[in-house]
Amino acid sequence: MAFSVTPSLQGVDLSNVVLASANPTPSDIKHRIGTTCQGDDGKTYVYARAGGTIASAVAVCTVSPTTFLATNTGGAYTAPTITGGMVINDYAWFSKAGV
Repeated sequence: MAFSVTPSLQGVDLSNVVLASANPTPSDIKHRIGTTCQGDDGKTYVYARAGGTIASAVAVCTVSPTTFLATNTGGAYTAPTITGGMVINDYAWFSKAGV
């Protein structure tokens, strides 16, 4: 489990997933999609919305830099670990290893 070390998001749990099946209200979605931060694990994270089904912890996600939709189409981001994976319109932090 990683936490944000970015000052404006200090302590945010980066493993948190907002499930579409829970019918979230705007107040349930705590961050704007496209928000980025650094995790205490050294990775960069971006908050995005799932654009389809994404397996748990899959390391080949693409996050669009304009729509911030995450897709299972090969890329540099890793989806969060969640039982059953993610479905369209789930919100989560996607990690990317930095160099």
